[in-house]
Amino acid sequence: MTLQAAEVIVRPVISEKSMDQTQRGKYTFRVHRDANKHQIKAAVEELF
Repeated sequence: MTLQAAEVIVRPVISEKSMDQTQRGKYTFRVHRDANKHQIKAAVEELF
């Protein structure tokens, strides 16, 4: 299954823990359940 970058990353996770990680340069996203690590990495690099 081929997913476009915008389909792989569903939305950012907004929580107290994820906001704390953001200050350390780590970001948390909900991703499509069929996406694998390679697709997620490529989507993040393309979109951000």
